[in-house]
Amino acid sequence: MRITAVLAAILAAAGMTPAAAQEPVRGLLDPPPMDDSPGMQVFVASCAECHSGQRTVRAPGLTTLGAMTPRAVLSALEGGRMRRHGEDLTPDERRAVAEWLTGETLVETRMPSSAFCASAPREEGVVHWSGWGGGGGETGFVDAGRAGLTAEDLPNLELAWAFGFPDVSQVRSKPAIIDDRIIVGSAYGEVYSIDLESGCVHWVFAGDAAVRGAIAIGDGPDGGQLAFFADFRTNVYAIDATTGALRWRVTAGTHADHVVTGSVAVHEESVFVPLSSMEIISAGDPTYECCTSSGGVAAFSAETGEALWEFRTVAEEPRHMGENEAGTRLFAPSGAPVWSSPTVDAARGLLYIGTGENYTRPTTHGSDALIALDMQTGEAVWTFQGREDDAWNMSCLSPRFQNCPAPTGPDHDFGMAPIIVTAADGSQLLIAGQKSGIVWALDPDSEGELVWARRVGRGSSLGGVHWGITSDGSRAYVPNVDNPFAIISDPRSGASTQANAEDPPTPGVYALELAAGEVLWHAPPDPSVCAGRAGCMPFFSAAPTAIEGAVLAGSLDGHLRAFSTEDGSVLWDVDTAREFKTVNGVPGRGGALDGPGPVVARGYVLVNSGYDLFSQMPGNLLLAYRVRR
Repeated sequence: MRITAVLAAILAAAGMTPAAAQEPVRGLLDPPPMDDSPGMQVFVASCAECHSGQRTVRAPGLTTLGAMTPRAVLSALEGGRMRRHGEDLTPDERRAVAEWLTGETLVETRMPSSAFCASAPREEGVVHWSGWGGGGGETGFVDAGRAGLTAEDLPNLELAWAFGFPDVSQVRSKPAIIDDRIIVGSAYGEVYSIDLESGCVHWVFAGDAAVRGAIAIGDGPDGGQLAFFADFRTNVYAIDATTGALRWRVTAGTHADHVVTGSVAVHEESVFVPLSSMEIISAGDPTYECCTSSGGVAAFSAETGEALWEFRTVAEEPRHMGENEAGTRLFAPSGAPVWSSPTVDAARGLLYIGTGENYTRPTTHGSDALIALDMQTGEAVWTFQGREDDAWNMSCLSPRFQNCPAPTGPDHDFGMAPIIVTAADGSQLLIAGQKSGIVWALDPDSEGELVWARRVGRGSSLGGVHWGITSDGSRAYVPNVDNPFAIISDPRSGASTQANAEDPPTPGVYALELAAGEVLWHAPPDPSVCAGRAGCMPFFSAAPTAIEGAVLAGSLDGHLRAFSTEDGSVLWDVDTAREFKTVNGVPGRGGALDGPGPVVARGYVLVNSGYDLFSQMPGNLLLAYRVRR
């Protein structure tokens, strides 16, 4: 195959010209060259339709793919988001396209021996952070005693160390902190125990696939402590928090496309695992029989890994509904994935989850919903649906949209874990933000009755409110991404599916009072930060973390900012989207801040930097900041 007009158009869209492609030195964010190599041929034949960089930020373009490592591309094709497409390629073809896209030979980086600690850690069994919400009420708020710092300390923070995860281009796992140790996962399944003070490595556990969620700490049967987590392929692990030794491992998924993208939740003797599905991507293939998976939650014994119960968000089994235009059979109902983490309400014996859209029609009552489950049985107690009749999958972004449901929904998931907020008067609210841009407050004592709703943005398929909110009991702090590049239109009519598409986007961080959800202040982004930065977006998508007097929020522009809880003024601002010298000898560079919020404990602020999905800035760092000594 010679260089085609298709590829030339793709590269032109990415800002690439044939002359530029022949430059001898390839920069970090330069697209791959037009060289007619085997890797380029595979890309044109199998990948170019979606990864042109023109249709949607859902499918990264050449510049973003080129900034990844070859191991990251290969991992996505073999066991990650793109495994359905990778199955159609030979091992040599997958390797060739990974090396062509990145301009690097596929090798596995190994940490030098100097990266490992010379002495054993202190072991007292004190847990300072556990799970996605910190283990202190699951609101992402940390009081001064646990945080070890307050808003007044923020201007005096300095970098203590930077840890580089080998070969990765995104960092999603939220660390746990126990004694002086951090336990954190990586994009290839390794789980590291890292010294909080120095950043040296105590041990490494090798899992089978990417660990995207938080590490949760719980008690083991022998009085020790276990670290619980799940990988992308739905394997659930319990390992010794001191040594990293495996205690048990089970598989939670019951469908070929089931994955785990959220964090497990641990309460007393149970581990709760959220189940989402990559059928949303598989549906982009018109020959794929879409769709048969259901989102859900699986519960296991914390002591043995024995299965306790499974809840399906789509209770009805899928049935044959007809054929698409390619003659492929279609099935429904399906979808309603649980992308985020379950929330434990120990006082009421309930487990709360947020769900996504249906993948096919007819739609169900459990999609785009907040659902309360009985923790003992897994049975649904009540359901609050934030949006009805939302059906969408990745076929809706493809020129071959045979599997796209008609009419096309807006893809307005609940992508975050609900939080239980206790106000000063002792009353409680269950609060969650939706990708529609609406924040919902429900009464947990009245079967999820709506107390108030507040729109903070126009919403889109990437948020609205994307990964999470936080509260200090006085206010709720809400990042609104309002990404203007993610407005979905019906591919058949071209009409926007946004309910309020005529309104301008209003990204930023919002403070809402709790009685009625009134907006107290709004801190908008600073677009000037992104000048000259490829893949930079000045929007707030990641979950925030609150301490006394400040809310810390990461941005897709790579900045971690601390805002005053009183008026939204910026108290501290650090740019992580740059190169860092790492303590473990791995080349390090920061990027977009997305997904989990920062961890604040023992006087440290820990933040992941690098997120290469949706055409954002890649990176491979865990950064530790502490008060200047």
